[in-house]
Amino acid sequence: MTKKGKRNRGVSVSSLTSTLDIPVASPKHSKENLICPQTIKGTDDEGNFYTCHRDLTSTQAKHRDEFYRANELYWATGGYNGSNDDEAMIGDNGGIADGEDGLDFLDRYLASNKSNVVSGCKPRRFDHAVDLGAGVGRLTKSVLLKRYNEVRLVEGDEGWSKRSRVYLGRKRAARCSFTHQRLDNLTKREVQYWEPADLMWIQWTLQYLIDADVISCLRILSSGLREGSGILIVKENRPYGTQREDRFKMDTPGGEHERYDITRNDSHHRLLFQKAGLKVNFMERGEETNTYALTAL
Repeated sequence: MTKKGKRNRGVSVSSLTSTLDIPVASPKHSKENLICPQTIKGTDDEGNFYTCHRDLTSTQAKHRDEFYRANELYWATGGYNGSNDDEAMIGDNGGIADGEDGLDFLDRYLASNKSNVVSGCKPRRFDHAVDLGAGVGRLTKSVLLKRYNEVRLVEGDEGWSKRSRVYLGRKRAARCSFTHQRLDNLTKREVQYWEPADLMWIQWTLQYLIDADVISCLRILSSGLREGSGILIVKENRPYGTQREDRFKMDTPGGEHERYDITRNDSHHRLLFQKAGLKVNFMERGEETNTYALTAL
């Protein structure tokens, strides 16, 4: 069920340094940066308006099993389909450009810490990365294996997990481990068996989780980061074009796309990071996406 997003035509246009009723995981956020749940509003594809975050999370909790069953079927029957594996993952032919953007974002973030750079501006290699909601391994191939010695691919659909070994090829797959695991029921105990991660990358995947599961998943994942230096990259769609940028938009299984999917704005994502005890160190706003570099508080 944990798979890719709608599309990637976004190009980063700016960068900045920044920062349910589930308790905040840590009190270390300053009061000025805290996002108020009452400001989170939005609509769904059935015409319902949600007046606050509690309104949304109540509906998500009520329909959680229904949403996830629909998503499981959606990915088991081909996802976005398309003419190749990349298009099945993201819905168009923008996979190469997205991989280039991802590698550029990672290199610029790593270069902000001089200890991550060797000989001029070339980033040094790191030991271990985790590709979460990995699908067929698109980001492992285009980004992670270029900077990390080993990559663990975590994918909730067994068919795509098996397919990733073919997609990556023998040499790349030899540097990878493969875990069939849905992120909505990930446990801290399981993550503790993984190698400490220098990087965890999760892209176009949180949109398929309800908010309570996003918070739980991010909390658990942060426990698997290498202490003192591990980072978590999150890239997700944002409202754009004719959509109101201050409101989320939720698709439901009864709608046109026959799956659950929610597009969150920046404040909405920051609320979830806040609840999970994560700090935003770096963020870029793309044409259709937001990308965050996070660390545990």
